[in-house]
Amino acid sequence: MDSPQPTPEAIRAEADAMRDQRRWAEAEHAYRAYLAERPRHWEILVQLGHCVKERGDFEGALAIYREAEALEPRDFDPPLQVSQALRMLGRGGEAAEAIARALACAPYNTVLKRADALVRHRRHQAGDGPVEASPPRPGGVPTQLAFDVTDLLAYLREARTPTGIQRVQMGMLGALLAAARGPGRPALLLMAYEPSTWRWWHVEEGAFRQVLGLARLGARADEPAWRAATATLCNADARPDAPLKPGATVATLGNAWGVEDYFRGLRMLRARVPFRYVAFVHDCVPLVMPEHCLDITVRLYARWFASLSLHADALLANSESTLRDVRQFAAPLGPELPATVVRLAAEGIGPPAEAGAARAAAEALPAPLPGERFVLFVATLESRKNHLMVFQAWLALIRLLGAAAVPRLVCVGKPGWHAEAALGLRERSPELRRAVAVLHDVSDLALAGLYARCDFTIYNSFHEGWGLPVSESLAAGKLAVVPAQSGLLESGAPGAVFFPPQDEPALVEVLARLVTNPAHRAALEAGIDRKAAGRSWHQAAGEALAALMQQGESQPEPSLPLGQRLPLGTAGPPDATSAAAWAERVRQGLGWWWQEAWGCWTRDGVATLGLPAAVPAGTAMRVVLELRGPPGGITIRLRLRGAGGEAWRHLAIGPDQRLACVLRGQAGHGGLVAEIDAADGVKLGDRGNRLVGVGVVAVMACREDDLASRLAALERAEGVLEGAG
Repeated sequence: MDSPQPTPEAIRAEADAMRDQRRWAEAEHAYRAYLAERPRHWEILVQLGHCVKERGDFEGALAIYREAEALEPRDFDPPLQVSQALRMLGRGGEAAEAIARALACAPYNTVLKRADALVRHRRHQAGDGPVEASPPRPGGVPTQLAFDVTDLLAYLREARTPTGIQRVQMGMLGALLAAARGPGRPALLLMAYEPSTWRWWHVEEGAFRQVLGLARLGARADEPAWRAATATLCNADARPDAPLKPGATVATLGNAWGVEDYFRGLRMLRARVPFRYVAFVHDCVPLVMPEHCLDITVRLYARWFASLSLHADALLANSESTLRDVRQFAAPLGPELPATVVRLAAEGIGPPAEAGAARAAAEALPAPLPGERFVLFVATLESRKNHLMVFQAWLALIRLLGAAAVPRLVCVGKPGWHAEAALGLRERSPELRRAVAVLHDVSDLALAGLYARCDFTIYNSFHEGWGLPVSESLAAGKLAVVPAQSGLLESGAPGAVFFPPQDEPALVEVLARLVTNPAHRAALEAGIDRKAAGRSWHQAAGEALAALMQQGESQPEPSLPLGQRLPLGTAGPPDATSAAAWAERVRQGLGWWWQEAWGCWTRDGVATLGLPAAVPAGTAMRVVLELRGPPGGITIRLRLRGAGGEAWRHLAIGPDQRLACVLRGQAGHGGLVAEIDAADGVKLGDRGNRLVGVGVVAVMACREDDLASRLAALERAEGVLEGAG
């Protein structure tokens, strides 16, 4: 008797089992047998495509995936698989179209959103026709106030206890969001930038408020309630795009200098929605005192500061001191931006109920002991805050007055850059180990309790934009001992005790008198202007709001400096220069990877250099591109578009070859656009498995009749060619 034929369902089950065991050839045979009985089962066609793909037949898999998509055009999976097969075949343009079809089927699918972000630049087609001038930035009263919290969310993902800049953002935004809204009040929006997908997304206000509340109450970043709240707040994939309105003002109250490709993201957003941009400058420490910063911090900050000259419409600053620094370093960068000083706030402990909770939170800390006298030093342990000098002064006090007469020094702050000298001195000295306590991850509530209990505070920074711990100390009615320099002269004005900067004997003298003479200390405390020191965040936020709501002037986009070589790399002196700003500014759109020390790789597809030259339309121009070949070499297309009608040129460049290419054209009303088409690119072979086109080392644009610039570019090009690998 013949054994019964297996049912299609049994064949499918066998095929699934073989697939799970990665027996691809046998699974393929079984899936084909099943499809002979059920030819319209598109899900199984997809599984068959996987088997064919796994044995290396990408063309065969592509044909199968396309058959599945034709059977079920409403589901996202077949076009997603089509896209992946096309990427493996090096057909990035078609892959981008396929992923767009998938996303249209499931517009809220986060996996598809990210997949689309990686390939959507391939849907960009090189423009034709003349280059027109960019529309001017909007003037008038803002239609909407949008606050960029990108850097704040990045901090809250990793930590719970805010430092100075985060404290300012949280205090000011909390006050703005809590204020009554209605007629005459602008619409408020919270937004953030996601560099990995080049996307601006809408931050949910309720989730933001919840995190602000939790941040004040505790310090543990591993607490379940905190982790759940921050995970919800920072989930960019689950949130829609930011609904920014034309004519809005976008403000950054933090520091965006560490956000990757921040200004390119800002330019792409501005290309879709016209808005004004205002940045809050908290200090210029990396420019004023680079020796107290990491080299990478100095470089990132310098490029960010320089780029403000091309992207910002106005600035906010926390002190007259910071504003003077801004004007000093911005003077070589171009026209001075309008700027408003918004002094910071320090609200003190709060109502009696909160005072009790603050006291209890402080008493739960490992130091100081209950009833113990202490002096408070709130600052990150880094070289700029100069804990070393304070520790030395404390050692001098102990030897002058005796250990029993000297209060404990309680330092609140995380170890940072170059803290080794101060911490090493404490470790080597038994007297300091007994007399100095170092705490970190202290909640705002516990910190308020420490301010309430301390004898007085000290803050010994080399340079400050403001000095928020000084304001907090004075607002709590406690003296602050500070050096008489920089923004500390302003934050300490309501009653701080000043001493000559970096004068240790003078500091020891001040400290000895405060420690040994309670009547003297009480008399100085009585002179503190607590109202001036402890103004509310609502007041500070109100001043910021008034500045942001001022009627702005409509401004044209800046014009490129002609005849100047612009290195696209980040090497060289870490200075805030116009060349650094423009090297960041000329990269337009999604066709670029990030800047590296030597220059910047283009991506597969078309990369665009925007060169807004302020010359009459029709002016004959030259652009010199210094290029670097990728692994294996590549043939690219280039053209310089301006007045229109320009033809593409082809250029072959070998592996790591360096050469200079001269493009000629006539300027349009908006200057010039250089376009580099790398088609499907080549694999770079790095950890990110990037597809690249060509490396751009530098660019220079000049008029055809500018013989001096042309000669300089020619000499530079000879140097580049001589140094070719």
